[in-house]
Amino acid sequence: MTEKTKKAAEDRLLEDVLNALDVTFDDDATRKKIRDIMRQGQARLEQLKGMQIDFAKEQTARMLLFSFCRYGRSNAIEQFENDFSCQLTAFSLEAAVAGMQERTPDESKV
Repeated sequence: MTEKTKKAAEDRLLEDVLNALDVTFDDDATRKKIRDIMRQGQARLEQLKGMQIDFAKEQTARMLLFSFCRYGRSNAIEQFENDFSCQLTAFSLEAAVAGMQERTPDESKV
């Protein structure tokens, strides 16, 4: 993915996050703040999953990111992981199981 493509995808995601947060006004300071929060959320979710995430396609990651941004906008990021601990654990475990399935040879072929 080129830098230009990455930037365009990030801009689309930011617009989706702003829409989900009901930010209807155009304010550079608010956009910067939400973009920073969004990047923090992306980094945390990718850390939990152990790989890069396509937030345009992965609906669970997208929902968690939007919620992270909602908490961040309210200055309550530290509460996010507590309130979403079950979803975050399931998100991590699904990624771990999928990774194990990719590495495990198909026993039916043995």
